[in-house]
Amino acid sequence: MSDRSTESQPQGPWTHGFADGANGARLHYAEMHPEGNPADAPLAILLHGFPEFWWSWRLQMPALAAAGYRVVAPDLRGYNLSDAPQEIHDYGMDLLTEDVERLIAHFGRQRAVIVGHDWGGVVAWQFAMDYASSVERLIVMNAPHPERMAEAFGSKPNFRQIGRSWYMFVFQIPKLPERWLATNDYERVGWVFRDTAAHPDAFPAEVMQEYRRAAAQHGLSGPLHYYRAAVRAGTQESRARLVAQFPGLGQVLDSVLGPSSAAAAEFPTIEAPTLLIWGERDTALGKELTEGMDRLFGGPFELMYLPDCGHWVQQEGAEDVNRLMLEFLERYS
Repeated sequence: MSDRSTESQPQGPWTHGFADGANGARLHYAEMHPEGNPADAPLAILLHGFPEFWWSWRLQMPALAAAGYRVVAPDLRGYNLSDAPQEIHDYGMDLLTEDVERLIAHFGRQRAVIVGHDWGGVVAWQFAMDYASSVERLIVMNAPHPERMAEAFGSKPNFRQIGRSWYMFVFQIPKLPERWLATNDYERVGWVFRDTAAHPDAFPAEVMQEYRRAAAQHGLSGPLHYYRAAVRAGTQESRARLVAQFPGLGQVLDSVLGPSSAAAAEFPTIEAPTLLIWGERDTALGKELTEGMDRLFGGPFELMYLPDCGHWVQQEGAEDVNRLMLEFLERYS
């Protein structure tokens, strides 16, 4: 059973609050204010990935606050102290991006700097396309642009990446992944970090214990539903692309699979200044997913590689990540 008390959260120089997300979901967040708490301090929203929670940004929040930002790190829906709806469709991308828009409005703003890693990065990419006027600057870490993933799994198959993404298909199995990850008080959640990190020392026992504790709040059905919803949407979108390319195929698929109203996805160019930080030792996402991206942007785009970091880049290489973020934000202030 979930304990919604913020007293259970890791201690530090942050405070806690709750905001209303899409479809009435209650979202928990941690925040830090710049010195003096100026009313006009720019807002920065930091979106975590799987299987993390707001605390994955513990090494970035103080640096951004010291640079003058009001920093907000939410638990994405399904995680830790945020609500965890039970249905797969509750984790569709339209709801995930609406959660971000509602967070911005909760703080009385119209725009924010958006930062995302892993699944939070996927949400950040889509938010920058769907809510362009709400994004001042965009920073993404080890999360491929949706178009690159659509190519890798469809129009330009990347079989090496498909192989790296084996876990996405395993996560489609009902209930079994939840039970496997929950074994021995969520010990395997800790293994996810330790066994895939380029620097396992970034995840000592006390750090892994916090992630295990957060996972136990609701269990992991909500976080796993992100993958389930994405695969279902991707399957429908791939079908729409096939039908667009071969119109006669539509009737055949309709008769076999039933009718579908899905349309092929469009990827508007991103106008906000954008920084992509990529740990090259990522075992789940290949560096080739970052190549040839300039055409996806109407505004400035910068790509920075960290050769000695893995997937958990903001925790494995916090000093470099903070420097790159702050330099980028200053350049496009």
